[in-house]
Amino acid sequence: MKKFSKILVVLLIFGGSSYTQTVQLYSQLKTFQQSLSATGLQFAIPKGFREIKALHQDNIDVDYAMELPDENFQIWYQVRNTQQSWPKRRILEDNAKHVLINPDSVYNLAAQSAAGMLAGKNNYITKKLPQEVLNTFHADEGKSYQLELFDRPETNHFQYGLLLSLQKNGSGFISMLFLSNDNGPDFYKKVNKAYYAVRFN
Repeated sequence: MKKFSKILVVLLIFGGSSYTQTVQLYSQLKTFQQSLSATGLQFAIPKGFREIKALHQDNIDVDYAMELPDENFQIWYQVRNTQQSWPKRRILEDNAKHVLINPDSVYNLAAQSAAGMLAGKNNYITKKLPQEVLNTFHADEGKSYQLELFDRPETNHFQYGLLLSLQKNGSGFISMLFLSNDNGPDFYKKVNKAYYAVRFN
């Protein structure tokens, strides 16, 4: 009877810790899904990937993160809804004292800021995404940034990054940061596994 009691206690301890971890992971995904839905986006975790803890530190605020286990490859997501900015802009646009930023241009400013923080000012290659790629994401605008990253613990000492920022006019934008220590063909094969996991409705 004592032996059975010990086994039961062990099962309860490990069962409790697994349940807590599941709830935490589900909560993170649920919050991310809510932000996506409010911005007119849909997302599905691609095959082979698993969720990891998203970073919220200093200037880095990640909404959702996942990795390819044992592949030294991660993806960080950030989504921003700009719909609330439009009414305020319309109220202030006749006031000459205010310099107003078009909410549909915020995606570009945010991506440039992130690229500069991760790799250094102008130390990256920027490309405008072609229309066929934008069409696949159902996006109106988008850019890519190839990064040679600063060696920092916040980014797990990854050497290379590919930042994609996609904008849907009047709705918001999503940024995807692909991280690796390899920037060759194998890196882009991994990128392709999760490339279209997210898109605008």
